Amino acid sequence: MDNETKGGNMRKVHNGEVIFRENEVNPYMYKVLKGKVALYVNYEEEQENILGILGTDRFFGEISMLTGKPQVYTAVAIEDSLILKVGETQLEQFLIDNRGNTLGIMKSMAQIILTQNVNISLLMEDIREILKQIPEEVKTDSRIEMTIRQYQLKYMANGVSAAELMVNKKA
Repeated sequence: MDNETKGGNMRKVHNGEVIFRENEVNPYMYKVLKGKVALYVNYEEEQENILGILGTDRFFGEISMLTGKPQVYTAVAIEDSLILKVGETQLEQFLIDNRGNTLGIMKSMAQIILTQNVNISLLMEDIREILKQIPEEVKTDSRIEMTIRQYQLKYMANGVSAAELMVNKKA
């Protein structure tokens, strides 16, 4: 673990402590060295949803660090933990000193993409089911379904996250 802390800063976080919040600009990537961290969307809200629980050697926050965009989830320690905080300016040295972490970061990013794709598919299925339930006499505009299909294709082609779309609409 000694070499691993080169290029980053270790930080203790306590059970229940928020590391960063959804929509917050937090340009750091983190690695769980010990303990567990949970990732949530809509944390502490009625529609709260847990995305996953990360244990030792798992990364989070890398997308925001690399893009400069706000975080798309809230990270919360669910037990006393030790995390490594790495900024973009520290990333190159961190990867030089810890080459084995490159694959871990890539796996983390791939998992995010996979989760987003599954969520998009589920959302589109829900929308199709809702459209089926609308009585024919109410369906006055056939362009609605076409617009939904075009939105899905545009969303997938641009690789834009739903959270990013929401942030851009608010601005």
